[in-house]
Amino acid sequence: MSEKGLRASLYFLGAVVALYFLATLLGRAGDSPRTVDAGLTGALEELRAVPHDLFVIEGPSGAIRLEMGGGVWTANGFEADSSAVGRLVRALEEVAAVSVAGTNPANHERFGVTRDSAVAIGTGEGPLVLLGKAGTRFRTAYARLPDGDVVSLVEGDLRSAAARPLADWRNKVVLRADTAAVTRVAVTHGTETRLYERQDSVWTVNGDAAEAITVNNILQELATLRASGFAPEGAAMPEPADRTVVATDADGNELAAISLAEQEGSYWLSSTSSPYIFEIPTFRANRLAPGGPEEG
Repeated sequence: MSEKGLRASLYFLGAVVALYFLATLLGRAGDSPRTVDAGLTGALEELRAVPHDLFVIEGPSGAIRLEMGGGVWTANGFEADSSAVGRLVRALEEVAAVSVAGTNPANHERFGVTRDSAVAIGTGEGPLVLLGKAGTRFRTAYARLPDGDVVSLVEGDLRSAAARPLADWRNKVVLRADTAAVTRVAVTHGTETRLYERQDSVWTVNGDAAEAITVNNILQELATLRASGFAPEGAAMPEPADRTVVATDADGNELAAISLAEQEGSYWLSSTSSPYIFEIPTFRANRLAPGGPEEG
């Protein structure tokens, strides 16, 4: 290699080394710790530290009081969905403030952390945290303390776990029946009753062979009957019911007793196993109580 070529190669190598060191320095600068709100971090730690037997949540969907008593969670006095409460507890344990998103109170509305737009979560005593809109990254949201101007980006599932209406906190399981023990199901529409009976491994309806898919639909609904919602507060089931379903075992013991009342696009449903009036869509009512004139 000529002297000129060697000199050019050395210049090139020096430029590459210089660019490498520059990139390394910039990368380290980018990895510097982000500013976090110590007050919000402390509040989240305090919420995690207290016994998880009471949560008070207030937001646009209303006020929710989740309480543990006698080993059972309630939501505003109603039996609560334990999986929803469990998700909230897990989210609270995992949430973390990761960076400051803003310090100007004029931007609180944009972040959704004003008192009338945010979801406030606390434990009745101690700190209260305001949860605002979802952040720009997956599983993030904006949050601040009620008496603070600093808005932080928090990472975790806390906002989506907490921001739900009362109907989504309540337990929607109507009943669970041991369908292996069911030997008879009486389905009544008005004055007409169809009696499904198990004969060894074969099901009959009013003495004739029953369609397997119809029987399977009934049993699948009875195994874990979960509603889609609830009737309005103060509602009462009409008498007589439009449809009824009564399931019994071989000894005549009642395993499930259900009444259904037709509404616009849905059915109200009540069971002897629950004090509440639930709501299910029409197609589920047809699976549970088949054979009405409208299905023929």
